[in-house]
Amino acid sequence: MYSRLHKHGYMRLRHLPEIRHYSGSILKKKEHLAKNIQPGKAVHGFLCSEIEHIKEYNITAYFLVHEKTKTEYLHLERDDTNNVFSVGFRTTPLDSMGTPHILEHTVLCGSEKYPVRDPFFKMLNRSLATFMNALTGPDYTFYPFSSQNEVDYRNLQKVYLDAVFKPNLSRLDFLQEGWRLEHTKLDDKNSELQFKGVVYNEMKGAFSETSSLFGQKFINTILPKGTYGYVSGGDPIRIPELTHEHLKKFHATHYHPSNARIYSYGSFPLEANLKFVNEAYLSKYDYLNPQDTIVAQQERWKSPKRAEIPCRVDQYGGPIEKQNQIAIGYVMSDITNIYETFMLTALAELMIIGPNSAFYKSLIEKNISGGYNSLTGYDNQIRDTLFVIGLRDVEKSKFETVEKIANQTIEDIFAKGFEKDHIESVLHGFELSIKHQSPKFGLNVLFNLMPLWNHNGPILNALKVNELLTKLKTNLMNPIYVKDVIEKYFLSNNHKLIMTMQPDPKFDDTFNEAEAKSLQSKVAALTKEDREKIYQDGLELSEAQKKVEQLDSLPCLKIEEITLNKTAPPLRHAVAETIPLQLCEANTNGVTYFKGVLGTESLKETQRQLLPFFNYVLDKFDTKSYNYRDFDKYVSKSTSGLSFITHITEHIDQQEQYEQGVLIGSHCLDENLPKMLDIWSEIFNKPNFGNSERMTMLLTNYCSSLTSGIIDSGHTYAMQAARSLISSVDQCKENLLGLHHVISMQEIQKNYKIDEIQSIVDQIAKQVLKGSNLRAAFHYSNTNKDIHNIVDKFCTELCKGDEGKELNRINWTDSGKTAKENRGIHISMNIPVNFCAKVIPTVAYTDPDFAKLRVLSRFLSSKYLHPIVREQNGAYGGGATITMDGVFNFYSYRDPNSNVTLDVFDKTADWMANNTSLVDDQNLFEAKLSILQQMDQPVPEYMKGIDLFLYGLSYDIWQTQRERVLAVQNEDLAEVCKKYLSADKWYGKCVIGEGVANLGKENEAWERLSGPQQ
Repeated sequence: MYSRLHKHGYMRLRHLPEIRHYSGSILKKKEHLAKNIQPGKAVHGFLCSEIEHIKEYNITAYFLVHEKTKTEYLHLERDDTNNVFSVGFRTTPLDSMGTPHILEHTVLCGSEKYPVRDPFFKMLNRSLATFMNALTGPDYTFYPFSSQNEVDYRNLQKVYLDAVFKPNLSRLDFLQEGWRLEHTKLDDKNSELQFKGVVYNEMKGAFSETSSLFGQKFINTILPKGTYGYVSGGDPIRIPELTHEHLKKFHATHYHPSNARIYSYGSFPLEANLKFVNEAYLSKYDYLNPQDTIVAQQERWKSPKRAEIPCRVDQYGGPIEKQNQIAIGYVMSDITNIYETFMLTALAELMIIGPNSAFYKSLIEKNISGGYNSLTGYDNQIRDTLFVIGLRDVEKSKFETVEKIANQTIEDIFAKGFEKDHIESVLHGFELSIKHQSPKFGLNVLFNLMPLWNHNGPILNALKVNELLTKLKTNLMNPIYVKDVIEKYFLSNNHKLIMTMQPDPKFDDTFNEAEAKSLQSKVAALTKEDREKIYQDGLELSEAQKKVEQLDSLPCLKIEEITLNKTAPPLRHAVAETIPLQLCEANTNGVTYFKGVLGTESLKETQRQLLPFFNYVLDKFDTKSYNYRDFDKYVSKSTSGLSFITHITEHIDQQEQYEQGVLIGSHCLDENLPKMLDIWSEIFNKPNFGNSERMTMLLTNYCSSLTSGIIDSGHTYAMQAARSLISSVDQCKENLLGLHHVISMQEIQKNYKIDEIQSIVDQIAKQVLKGSNLRAAFHYSNTNKDIHNIVDKFCTELCKGDEGKELNRINWTDSGKTAKENRGIHISMNIPVNFCAKVIPTVAYTDPDFAKLRVLSRFLSSKYLHPIVREQNGAYGGGATITMDGVFNFYSYRDPNSNVTLDVFDKTADWMANNTSLVDDQNLFEAKLSILQQMDQPVPEYMKGIDLFLYGLSYDIWQTQRERVLAVQNEDLAEVCKKYLSADKWYGKCVIGEGVANLGKENEAWERLSGPQQ
């Protein structure tokens, strides 16, 4: 997977509101396990250079260097069962052929000890990993996994290390994963040739996402020297220039142990890791100087520069004349200067986030755009860090105005500085994030440290957040210090880029012409021998993809090695006035968590379609006691922020019923609980939505944000749209959360007057914001002695005037009847790849057949869909899953085909009937194991019992489901496949993308949905 961590990326691990670099939790201190490891002492070929206790997180950090190869190793010892391991490399290409990205895919296609095709995907079904992935960034590639089971951890360690150090890198794997020329009809030498390849199609999809394109072009332009001037993931037009030989040479230099960084975290013993890594791999290598992979600091510009790029028209976006973007960026500090990086992270939040920030006041509240774009923020993931302020949906005529305002805003910050309480609110956010518990803490640390470590930064010092925070508090309160920072990084900084992006109706044609020209050039240069080789390669690759492999060499957990780690949460149920409460005392580290559900079943349709917008604006207006700026300060200084999410969930047992509502939540330090609940009281007392200018601005920003990320999550949107054709509850979800909501909001924005919007939002508030309409859950630690009195007082206040009302219960909505005809929806979109889905209704979660279908979904994904949809047909991904309400989903991701893939979905039952011999004990166990991998994921302390609160899923029901999964028999899979998935069963389908001219079959009724700009 190609990962641009943070902004200019294809996998966003962090988003703008979570701009902070540091987060985590405190677990109880544990005696050091690595007692034999001491500074200056060698163990298993490694010399320990540093040992430090990081008190913020109760971590003991060990930094070691391999004596022979100079491989660096960081181990973080902590009493945490979710153990992490990773091996990473600095990968710095000087071209855009996608070498690191294609190499990342190809090393996972078989190795010396594990010579099977695609061991990475096969291990997904042979492991209880809580995380498995491989990621390519702008200047690094790393391979992380995590597991709570030590046998599993060692198994994955063996496969990962052999993959990176001893991969096969076969030519056929390169052709499959990277790019190849292949006949449109494999067995016809005279048929036309075409480009195929998994990464090739992935990057075509990535470059069709406007925000990804803008981010990529921005970094290439502002950091033009060296590796950042190129596309490490691969430019689709340049990918066909890559050769197999170049790939192997790149591996020999960049994947050498001397260029490696190895990381481990958790409670498993360090010495076992060191012994295995040294004996199996590192001891067999000599030192190779990694000097050529080092990224030099960018030479600073003497004057600002400008650039302009085109993009595709967003057919589901606003008017074309407004689909422009602008970004103003500055090259900031070196990533290895950890205090400057930490300080600039806080500075960016002060300047950008929330209604009290300078840029929000000067740019967002002017309502001259659709809000911040995806580049906005501080990017501390690359050698030369970047600060960017950017807007989306700006009229071209406003570009100059935006520049002037941005420049003036910086001048104003220089002159006036920041308000003290605004600084305090940002600093509080840092302090709260340190206390917040996370079961993926070890992974989060890795993701944050890897970019710094990649450039030889002081990683142990970066973990000492309290020291950084103490210094930051002093400095930010000093007006002279703030002036100096603004002068240095903004006013006197000439390394500045102003980039604009404008939609070009011919953008897709231009790409298609360039692709066709590249293809013609390749074909024209072919000799007779080359053509014969391409033909034979196509046949050989097809045979290899269809071959049934022996997987005995791959490790796999055994049933006796699997233990049930989860226990029933200690829940207590109570009632305060009319409000049902679910209370859970847990190890929350001095933080109290609140969640609530507000019923919305009584809303009229005109109100319901605006519910997601209502959630978006609810905490952005004046309240009874505060104006919206002061209210935001109060929230930021006391809590993590307020969340409002549209909540639609099916009855766990009754498929014909569902709950609709708003899920609300926040958390705070224990001592701030009265303030947090006072803040919620302000919300329940109904904000004043009378500010029409502000409502107009928020509506514009909301509508503008809706199309962001659709292409990155296209398969999710496709499955949701398909499910809406067979289920009234999913029709409700589609109208509020899917592409239909995007279109309906644009219609509302176009046709409704702002006072009508205000009136509807106010009506929703009056109906929903009532104590008698709330059910609530609290998680708290045993140090919070006053919680019961504080919560009781809060509930009493909320329910004033509701005397005599009954206890609030879940009000289930009866599902409407849906005509049982096979329907399809083609959501037309001008992108070069497709997202396909087929859905079939089956049984409820509590039905004994649900577990069988769940296991079947994993079996079909690994044995049928992945080999055909991905390996043979070139989609980036494909599989099957079943939702909690019993809808069986087939999907494909970044797929060059549509009808071909839908045919594969349709033939599932026939394939299953003809391949029952594949359902042997091992394959069945692997399918079960992949389900247990999902079910046994570690649960954060603040989420214990939440499945019961939100979905009615009790621990007993969950445990019964787990037992049923383990009890599934070989014959069950063919039985439920025939019973529920045969071709005559009722279904819905969806294709997002260009599709083909004749989608669908004779027995299917298809409709075509087009965006407003088509």
